[in-house]
Amino acid sequence: MPADLVLPFQPSQVNSLEVITPETAEAWRCYLATCKSLSHSIGQELQQVVENDLVAARQTDRSLGSQDLSRLLTMARMMSVSYGETTLSLEHWQMVLELERLRKERLK
Repeated sequence: MPADLVLPFQPSQVNSLEVITPETAEAWRCYLATCKSLSHSIGQELQQVVENDLVAARQTDRSLGSQDLSRLLTMARMMSVSYGETTLSLEHWQMVLELERLRKERLK
């Protein structure tokens, strides 16, 4: 099936296959929708860091497209608001880059 993102499942425990109830799934959907609706910004100083990192990523991997870069920015936004912040911090931006690195590693 078509997907925006491929993330191979790697449980951290052998018996980590927990059944997710429809109520739990709905709670996660609600949480993500709320996070998407919150206001968020990237400070002027961090904008330059993000821009430099995105340019470097594109130079390293020419297959990166606008959709990939947009996904990283969306992940950064969701990371920030999940920590209750309205402005992206360097720490959370670095966390997003690390998550993306780990995702790509799983694809190998």
